[in-house]
Amino acid sequence: MKLYFKPKNILMISHDYYPNIGGVAVYVEEMSKALSEMGHKVTILSQYRSEGWRIQKTYNNNVRVFRVPISRLRKLDDLQYIYRMRKLIDKLQKAEKIDVIHWHTLNKDAKVMMNIHVNGLEVYTNHLSWFRMLYNQGEYSKIYNLIKNPDYIICPSRETEEMSIKLFGDKKTRYLPNGVNPDEFYANAQQGVRMRKILGIPKQNKVILTTNRMEPIKGMEYFIDAIPNILKYHPNTTILILGDGSQKKELMDRVDSQNIDRSKVIFLGKIPNTEIKNWMNAADIYVQPSLMEGCSIAIIEAMSCSRAIIASNVGGNPDIICDGVTGMLVEPMSSAEIQEAVTYLLNNPQKIQEYGIKARITVENELNWGSLANQLTILYEKKLS
Repeated sequence: MKLYFKPKNILMISHDYYPNIGGVAVYVEEMSKALSEMGHKVTILSQYRSEGWRIQKTYNNNVRVFRVPISRLRKLDDLQYIYRMRKLIDKLQKAEKIDVIHWHTLNKDAKVMMNIHVNGLEVYTNHLSWFRMLYNQGEYSKIYNLIKNPDYIICPSRETEEMSIKLFGDKKTRYLPNGVNPDEFYANAQQGVRMRKILGIPKQNKVILTTNRMEPIKGMEYFIDAIPNILKYHPNTTILILGDGSQKKELMDRVDSQNIDRSKVIFLGKIPNTEIKNWMNAADIYVQPSLMEGCSIAIIEAMSCSRAIIASNVGGNPDIICDGVTGMLVEPMSSAEIQEAVTYLLNNPQKIQEYGIKARITVENELNWGSLANQLTILYEKKLS
């Protein structure tokens, strides 16, 4: 790739990073990789659990990764993370010319940044969860105390952007959604057939997939309650539920209490990130019933695999799903609307294919890490030039 900018030396700071598999960790990993592929020098700073003192140093592709040790005792880990991360940042700023410090977690990294003198550009990506909680509680002074003076606040959803503008103005607030690597997540019919065979799913069956943490905020009970009527009108349907969490037993019991044939509702538990794309390809429709959402990487992964999407009309979902074009948006907490949307697609299989094709095009044009890293580079360049 021809470079039209001066490569930057970037520190990505995130308490939340692999082996965690949440949205923040995926964002940090994939954005760092994409920035590195553009020619930037990227270093990820994170943590690992240990009673020792040694800072781990590894390389992930061309991305350098430092991890400071923090105690397994929860009372000590925050203090250790703040102190040791500040010390590491100061050391790196003295040893190298750091152009950008880009941090990610409001509950952890913000405290690290409070007493850091940034020599270059300071950027914060607002991944929403803690910010939204404080915002909805009216705790604006706490937000101002945590987000001191970054040059940019990156917002992965329009909802986050709107809230951030109200507090910090529009000069430093920028919308930049999450993405996916379309070379990793793509339609693969053979892989889909293989995964269906593993579970013994009949060839004629349509498959509906959801990949969710089983927590109240994810709204899984509303999807479960839609299943009896889905199967009533379309008995040749199999539901795959991926994920784990505090509600798993409750949700499994909810299925049993409605006398749903358990051969048609399969709980697969927690699946490694590397296998998610295989199960995406086993599905015809992807359902995401969340009550609140930032910018769902899971939805974008399903779009990249050319799946038709049904998602609740909350948070960043309407930013990435064009209703009636790449998928269908339903009201949150509405089992009836989920059931109606699923039934509509099962009755109109050409729409499943049409939505899936257009979803993939959206990813290729807009929601891929390469394009997003280029946009982020332009923001860096504007402030530093």
